[in-house]
Amino acid sequence: MWKKILLGLVAVMGLSLVACSDDDKDEPIAAENLPAAARSFISDYYPSTYVISANLDDNEYEVVLSNGHILDFDRSGVWQDVDAPYGESVPNGFYPSAIDDYISVSYPGNGINEISKSSRGYEVELLTGQDLDFDREGAFLGVDVD
Repeated sequence: MWKKILLGLVAVMGLSLVACSDDDKDEPIAAENLPAAARSFISDYYPSTYVISANLDDNEYEVVLSNGHILDFDRSGVWQDVDAPYGESVPNGFYPSAIDDYISVSYPGNGINEISKSSRGYEVELLTGQDLDFDREGAFLGVDVD
């Protein structure tokens, strides 16, 4: 009886380990091995920072900078998501200026904490936590209530 219980516990623990295994296929890469477009983006918009880590996962690069910003690039090095630490803004200039224009009028004194490309255009999270959607040209679409 005790052998069956012990065998059962070992089996459950083994399955737990398998279920908790890391399925991520993150492959660390050197910053100089990032696509040219990604390296250019970093030097243009983050000139006083350096790359802490860079990983390739499937078809996306994730880069962590020395200032805590996290950048996601597609396989060719085009930015997909830029995320600043809590309370900080992302730099501007790499997305349509109409987005900044709308935010400065509708949410004065606010900044963009995170911006992502979406199928419709751009998803923006403000420093206040509000989520806004914009089309590809930067025209306001609405407040994201998800």
